[in-house]
Amino acid sequence: MKTIVVMFLLSLSMIILVTLLDFAMGFGRTEIISKQIKPFRVSEKTDITIMVLFALYFVIKVIVGFVKQIQQNNGQ
Repeated sequence: MKTIVVMFLLSLSMIILVTLLDFAMGFGRTEIISKQIKPFRVSEKTDITIMVLFALYFVIKVIVGFVKQIQQNNGQ
């Protein structure tokens, strides 16, 4: 529970720091909000490709583990 609270407080403090720095640099409220949300949008082809490759890696790892388990059960 302590870890979750600490992670939440660190995340919140970083968001507040970035927002205050943006205000200090003269950005408007709508620009700051769109700038804060932009990293969560996955729209670039490279990001999608990397996510698909990670998903394929884990799917292949599960399939290989399943096949090895079946082979061990057939060998006994």
